[in-house]
Amino acid sequence: MAVAASLGSAWVFARVAPIDDFYTWTSPVPTQPGELLRVAAYDGEAPAGATGLRILYSTTRADGSAAVASAVVALPTAAAPSEGRTLLAWQHGTTGVARSCAPSLRANALSEHAIPGISRMIDRGWAIVATDYPGMGTAGRYPYLIGVGEGQATLDGLRALCQVDDAHASNRVMLWGHSQGGHATLWAAQIAADYAPDLDVVGVAALSSATDPLAVSKLIIEGPASALVNAVTSYVVVPYADEYPDLTLIGLTHPAGSVFADAAASRCATDPGTLVTLLVTLGLGGRDHLYDLDLDAGPVHDRLAQNIATAIVPAPLFLGQGVDDEVVSIDIQRTTDARVCAAGRPVETHEYPGRDHLGVIAQGSPLIDDLFV
Repeated sequence: MAVAASLGSAWVFARVAPIDDFYTWTSPVPTQPGELLRVAAYDGEAPAGATGLRILYSTTRADGSAAVASAVVALPTAAAPSEGRTLLAWQHGTTGVARSCAPSLRANALSEHAIPGISRMIDRGWAIVATDYPGMGTAGRYPYLIGVGEGQATLDGLRALCQVDDAHASNRVMLWGHSQGGHATLWAAQIAADYAPDLDVVGVAALSSATDPLAVSKLIIEGPASALVNAVTSYVVVPYADEYPDLTLIGLTHPAGSVFADAAASRCATDPGTLVTLLVTLGLGGRDHLYDLDLDAGPVHDRLAQNIATAIVPAPLFLGQGVDDEVVSIDIQRTTDARVCAAGRPVETHEYPGRDHLGVIAQGSPLIDDLFV
């Protein structure tokens, strides 16, 4: 539970979910991003007045290569307005970085616990898509805190939703996300005009957002060594080493540690085996940390800095965070707010005293009401 909370996830997983054939795509991946490839019923719970679906669609990785991503969808059963439905893309917080950690594999992916305010979204007639991103559910590299990869998967999920029967979609879209998902949301909003000009982004909400991966990493790495620190670091370093040729696990870990790093990254946040794997790493050769990272200069620093979201977006922006956030410092939101204001862009920023990283999106949090004003 401590691992899940510190990673910014609103999920509690009792066991790893099986990956069924829906997520396996063996045909060539279309070069056109956002193409709907497959649709199936979602067997988990759905809000009252909504139908749940799973979708598979084409997207583009940060390096420009084609990929396949999965997502879960909620469609209102009520009649759509004549102008078509407003679409909302929800970007989830950290659940892990392995295939089996995909939210759409869980029975509660369309619950209030997973998507705060989803019942109100359905009541307003919005259609919702929540991407897993490539590499969760589907095979391949996972773009954890890799802004362009996250953002493109988000926008392509919306494009795919437009092709779903009975979606009755307009091109009006909103982008909302929490923690890692806040980072993805900001990147999607930043690149939308160039990458997906067919979509009209009318609102953006980044909640407890990991806007600055470098600052977040410094807070984690420079703290006391622990199994938890190794868990969080594995979730960042392994995807970065997969994505960027100037980063390798062998160069970033204890000499015997790359095997443990891969093992940690292969487990979801509350997989019972995660803690055992990570505790073993603390005994590697008397080293306190599994990783040896320079966050002040060099390739790790540069890649993390490359993925800082500017939050300078054309659409109205909502920022919300708990003052007592133990994962993402409230100072990161304050810095983001100052940058957006200096750029003359519209931003509505809220701080919630007494709310921590997950508490700010829990049922009953005032943030939920503020989102729907």
